[in-house]
Amino acid sequence: MDGNLSNMALVKAQDMYNNHYFDHNSPTYGSPFDMMRQFGIVYNAAGENIAMGQTSPQQVMNDWMNSEGHRANILNRSFTKIGIAYFNGEWVQEFTG
Repeated sequence: MDGNLSNMALVKAQDMYNNHYFDHNSPTYGSPFDMMRQFGIVYNAAGENIAMGQTSPQQVMNDWMNSEGHRANILNRSFTKIGIAYFNGEWVQEFTG
């Protein structure tokens, strides 16, 4: 667990909620990789999972694990750090390695 990634994940979740969008590309910060650079996060490999509307951590994890792309991020051996956040129905995972 990485505090800087968790902070970024929370800001991303708040940004999605406050600006009424659901996308990896933020109108405020750009791509997840642009956002990582803005937050001073250095990486060789990086990824992001987002979800919206799940009512529990178990439900969001089940949904992510049943999605090929999200599951690949979670199980990617190149990722050694994770940041996790939840804000008003918005779920975010940030990964770096």
